[in-house]
Amino acid sequence: MKNHLSKVVLAAAIVAARVICQAQVYSVGGSGSFVPAPHRADEIKVTSYSYTAVDQSSLAEWYVSTNILARQPRWDGFSIETPLSIQKACALALSHVREHFPEIQSWSVKTVRMFNPYPDEGNAYPDVWCYEITLTPRDPQVRAQVEHQASIFATMQIVLLDGTVVPPTVLKKK
Repeated sequence: MKNHLSKVVLAAAIVAARVICQAQVYSVGGSGSFVPAPHRADEIKVTSYSYTAVDQSSLAEWYVSTNILARQPRWDGFSIETPLSIQKACALALSHVREHFPEIQSWSVKTVRMFNPYPDEGNAYPDVWCYEITLTPRDPQVRAQVEHQASIFATMQIVLLDGTVVPPTVLKKK
């Protein structure tokens, strides 16, 4: 039991370190609102999420260059199957998460959501879609540690329909 607990604590410490290394993390001082994440002029925000806990709050934003968006397969939702299946998108997300958390052996898919980040008419990317996939460790103790230490951004992946996995930029308020 003591050995298992040590493994859980070690996994939690590694998870916390990997979250910081997985994405660019920026601290934002003060109690005001978040400022937009630093990004290049040719990048467009795909999505963002905020997380608030008792002692901290953070915001993650996912940006993609307009060059990558222009090369994306188009999908209108009616005429053909998606250019990238859910199964392949989940496999890509799992591969990416495992690179950052190799000590966690077994994962489950927690959520899969497909969305069009640019649904407005007249937008240059009306038929560009992506998956939002959240994975979770199968072991309940490791899962609890990941959720406590790392928030949802640690295991949330945005996967474009060409298979590109988009890394988050995380901003934290102190």
